[in-house]
Amino acid sequence: MKKTLVINICFVVAAIFVGGTTAIAQPSAAQVKKDVSGAKTISVTVGGRGTRVWSKGYSKWVWDVPYSAKVKSEEPGVNILVEATASYDIVGGRYVYWRSFVGSNIYEGIPNPTDAEVAKLLEQFGPQKVMMGDFYNAVGGIESVKLAAKPRFEWHTLNSVSFTVVVTFTEKVDNSTTRRVAKPYRARLYRDGKTMPWRNILGTGELNDDEVLVVL
Repeated sequence: MKKTLVINICFVVAAIFVGGTTAIAQPSAAQVKKDVSGAKTISVTVGGRGTRVWSKGYSKWVWDVPYSAKVKSEEPGVNILVEATASYDIVGGRYVYWRSFVGSNIYEGIPNPTDAEVAKLLEQFGPQKVMMGDFYNAVGGIESVKLAAKPRFEWHTLNSVSFTVVVTFTEKVDNSTTRRVAKPYRARLYRDGKTMPWRNILGTGELNDDEVLVVL
């Protein structure tokens, strides 16, 4: 599965450590906590022993351990709640901490956009902002746009959040063929201040491997 790197989030860089810690046995909860903690980490909860999985994006076996963490943000008094995976290389029976990947992160007390808000924003800015070139392959207009069942909200800052939407439309395949699809897109909102309205929305193209097109 393609995942979003924790190190892509500016305020989590200092909170989640990316290093090369080595363990002979499968990493314990205490070891995972040590590996993923940084200067801004408040707490870490490890969600199990872990699982050996094949990383499609990097073509190698890794040991993945899910965890949740609370870290300090750049805003005094506001914390970030992170759902992530600690990924370990398996090298000759040893487990070497590789890096962490974010499943989602949210600010405590800052609500995520709702389905209604997303629909209104896409109506305001236009679905082509998110669909990019695919918008021009739509035949007969866009049927619907809604948050995915698992939106994967990822707050980059207090003024920018990404999430996954699903667009239903009839897609032109070639000059003689069309198909009706429900297609996922990664969208990112921007605003100038945490109490300001959203001013723009753009597509990022950064989908996970399990966020796939469905032919209807």
